[in-house]
Amino acid sequence: MARELTIMVGVLAEKRRSVSRWAKEYWIPVGITPASGNFSAGDELLRDDTMTRYFMGVHNLTCHAADTEAYVHNFNSQTPALFVILRRSEDDTHPLPWFVHSVTASPYLAQDYDDSAEDIVERVAMPAEIAGAIMDFVERYHKEDVFRKRRRDRLDIDDHKFGQEPIFLHREKPSGGKFDG
Repeated sequence: MARELTIMVGVLAEKRRSVSRWAKEYWIPVGITPASGNFSAGDELLRDDTMTRYFMGVHNLTCHAADTEAYVHNFNSQTPALFVILRRSEDDTHPLPWFVHSVTASPYLAQDYDDSAEDIVERVAMPAEIAGAIMDFVERYHKEDVFRKRRRDRLDIDDHKFGQEPIFLHREKPSGGKFDG
């Protein structure tokens, strides 16, 4: 039995006109839809004078049994979300300047991507059917770790573990009154 859950999702993003004079536009992921064969990456869905909404493509949302702690953390937040990571297209293989690099339900993984500062990382609303599937997955595989306080080993100071006396016990104080160093 596979210890992972994979869901195909479609990603929506908007290209918005910037109000800053240093950039003329910016991109932001705005939603997740069920995977559909009706659209292809780069299809324009909606346009007005300040923004254009695009279908960014279909991507796998994969949840791993080893990461259930992160999913529990996500569901314990006020609004559970999915995290979309867009990466700049360096070549002409994508119809848009950004493409979907990853979609995850793990806030820990999203934070790792956010640390690079080269990707666009945005949280979007988690659709109810995806939330239900992930919650079932978490209930099946999550095991709460019990906190165990470590205790230090008792150290016998009189026991010389390396077979010789420490050097500083045999040194004599020099005439100046100070040891070297």
